Amino acid sequence: MHGDIFTGELNSRRFTQFVWPSVLMMFVLALYYTIDSVFVAQLVGEEGLAAINIAYPLQGLMWGFAVMLAAGSSALVGIEMGKGNNRIADEKFTFVCVFGTLLGIVFTILCMIFMTPVVNLLGATEVLTEDCHIFLNVFVWGCPMAFLGVLFEFFIRVDGRPAFTIVLYIAGGVVHLGLDILLMGPLHMGLRGAAIANVGGLTATAIIGLIYFLFRDTRLNFRRFTTSWKYIGHSFINGSPEFINESAAGIMVLCYNLVVVRMAGETGVAAVAIVLNLHYFFMSAHMGYQVGVMPLLSYYYGAKAYEKINKVMHYTKNYMAVSSIGITAICLFGAPVLALLYASPGTELYDMGVTGLRLISISLLVVGINVFSSGFFTSFGNGIVSSAISISRGLVMLIVGLFVLSHFFGMTGAWLALPFADVTTLALSFGLMARYRDRYHYRILG
Repeated sequence: MHGDIFTGELNSRRFTQFVWPSVLMMFVLALYYTIDSVFVAQLVGEEGLAAINIAYPLQGLMWGFAVMLAAGSSALVGIEMGKGNNRIADEKFTFVCVFGTLLGIVFTILCMIFMTPVVNLLGATEVLTEDCHIFLNVFVWGCPMAFLGVLFEFFIRVDGRPAFTIVLYIAGGVVHLGLDILLMGPLHMGLRGAAIANVGGLTATAIIGLIYFLFRDTRLNFRRFTTSWKYIGHSFINGSPEFINESAAGIMVLCYNLVVVRMAGETGVAAVAIVLNLHYFFMSAHMGYQVGVMPLLSYYYGAKAYEKINKVMHYTKNYMAVSSIGITAICLFGAPVLALLYASPGTELYDMGVTGLRLISISLLVVGINVFSSGFFTSFGNGIVSSAISISRGLVMLIVGLFVLSHFFGMTGAWLALPFADVTTLALSFGLMARYRDRYHYRILG
């Protein structure tokens, strides 16, 4: 059974079988969001693509809260399972699912109340304001399902069946893309159709996750619980690096939009959408690996199985070397083909997209180490150290690079902000990994 990897022998075959579904799951998730943006570009147009990019920071904030709660709470539950406290793990799991759903409802209500000032704050131009309202007024109704779906994704992995997360996101992706084609194609619903498709995909993911825990023989089970705000607080603190990673993506898009719209207008914002969507797609190879190994690290740390942690480190070194070189080469040399998905050759949007993809490919060489390092410390319940890495990469160094480099080098400098943030954060990641190796009993190179 899949759970044997927690208590039995850890070897390369078992490790690969456990982790690859998470990598594939994240790849599928990134793929259908990329295809979604391609549909918007082709069926709605350049302004529709720019409007969704303007609206993205609010989505990033929502995903930030959802992933923070899911990553933080699932790591704590995994530690309890490693200690053999299964009843406590069940109670915490049930409570956080109820709390997460309620939090999603609150998020929806707040967004509807403050929609107009939020859209203005996001930097929408007069041309894009109406389109942003059309998209977000529908999308925010999917927040409760987004929270619940993310929680189920993380806890299914902790339950020892990571392959099932692929079912979650394939089902959600099929519903999402199917509605995209129908609503933006024959029914000509434009951005409203794109938003409905998003909500449909989120709902399908949450429903299938609920069915998994209700009707399958699982290690984690719903159980009567007592309210524990201390657990919620610890979950938020422990998952704060994931919040920073997700919300920083939104802040990154916001900052890019504010800087680029002054230099290149709505076309520049659409080019940012192309480059950052594809950057996220390539990063999925690293993000999927990170979420795949986190349950193992949490369990092994709780069980004091330190040699298994070092095996994971060894496998990580090999994976990062191969995947980083591979995706960098694809992004660098495949940029002209990738830009064709969104724009026609010879157009300003196409040329900006090709240039941006080639320049940001530099960051793909090192970003995997930063992503893994942040998740690594989250697995041990050390959210503070994880946050330091995430804040450096996703906020501080990115914003510094974006505003400083764009001031001196224009659009070229704006694209180089991502490589600048990842390269400067790399030193911090290595430094923190070296500093804490004795506390957590690992060897940096496995």
